[in-house]
Amino acid sequence: MNTTDTIAAPASAIGGAITVIRIAGPDALKIGNAVWSGKTPLGNDCVRLMKLGRIDLEPALAVYMKAPASYTGDDVVEIQCHGGAAAADRALRKIFSAGARCAEPGEFTFRSFVNGKLDLTQAEAVADLISASGDAAFQLAARQLGGALGKELLALYEILNRLRSECEARLDFPDETLDFEEYPADFDRAKAQMEALLATREISDKMRNGVEVVLAGKPNAGKSSLLNRLLGYNRAIVSDIPGTTRDTVDAETVLRQLPVHLVDTAGLRETADPIEKLGVQRSFDSIKRAQVTLFLLDASNCDLASEIAAFEQISAPKVIAVWNKIDLAKDRELPALPCPAVRISATTGDGIEELLDALLEKVFGSRSVNVPEVALNARCAALLAQSKGNLDAAIARFRDGEFELAAEELAVGARQVGLAVGKTVDPDVLDEVFRNFCIGK
Repeated sequence: MNTTDTIAAPASAIGGAITVIRIAGPDALKIGNAVWSGKTPLGNDCVRLMKLGRIDLEPALAVYMKAPASYTGDDVVEIQCHGGAAAADRALRKIFSAGARCAEPGEFTFRSFVNGKLDLTQAEAVADLISASGDAAFQLAARQLGGALGKELLALYEILNRLRSECEARLDFPDETLDFEEYPADFDRAKAQMEALLATREISDKMRNGVEVVLAGKPNAGKSSLLNRLLGYNRAIVSDIPGTTRDTVDAETVLRQLPVHLVDTAGLRETADPIEKLGVQRSFDSIKRAQVTLFLLDASNCDLASEIAAFEQISAPKVIAVWNKIDLAKDRELPALPCPAVRISATTGDGIEELLDALLEKVFGSRSVNVPEVALNARCAALLAQSKGNLDAAIARFRDGEFELAAEELAVGARQVGLAVGKTVDPDVLDEVFRNFCIGK
């Protein structure tokens, strides 16, 4: 991507009530006035003022945002026309004919980064805001867009460079009596900060990408009924005939702000049916992959021992026992199990809130989703983990009096943190960040 062309693209989905077309670059004002006309042209006398005019015979609104006070830091003109595909296509053709080129995916945000409007973590937050499927992910992305993570990483970057400078000073003035600390406190401060940030990686992944929750149990335990209850609509077929579900049924939803990938599985039992056997094997495979398994047991079954025997077949690190059909066995005393257990009725909805409490307790260790101020994504976590390795090596070198080697480790570690926040630039890193953006953002 270059930053000298004037670029344009729809900044909203085509087909709604209106389409917003963004033009950015040195010729944005000239091109905007070439395709849009009003009583007076766009210019310095109407910066950030929405004006009514036309593109040919079609009514259209336009606004001029003068550099650097715009999203990209360039001169920007945004035009709002009717949302139909034909109207947007006509407007874009005129804009391209007037000298703009079509923006590449993420190019507007890329320019915002290049022009110092956003750091790299904030640029990633733009994409996270767009793709957020749950309120927790949205809040996390909004905080990152506000610069909370970037500030912490920049502070860490400065500490590492300060430590590097001190190591180099000890090399430059070995015989001088300077006021050096025997062991700079910044080493431990930087290490503690890195460890605290790296500890957020897991919760960040769960909030952004959600968790996989598998519904398992014997045939007719009510797995499909619970799936439908959690989704709020009928996704799986429910029948009194055992073995109705022979394959996994997947669905996405949001529970208590958390994106969840639900997997309904075939009932666990011995069977001679080759198709059902495959389904049962897939059930066990799904349980192995699951982040949380909800194992349903039929509280109304006369033979509770068979329910317990089925439960003991599975080996899952995070499992919740779900005694279903309590509407048919309200006062029945149920056996204790070596894991959290809840009582529900997938048919009536009784106990569902308690089930969600137990689910969040398994995922977060709390019955509510507490969005952290900062949390690392996969890219930043990988870079910070490398930097921590360099810091650990630098500490060991420093203690041995090998200041030159300590300084080199700190230089490499600082570069990794710089790559995370965009203080140092690598084309491959930039490509990784911006390649998944949509055109127009």
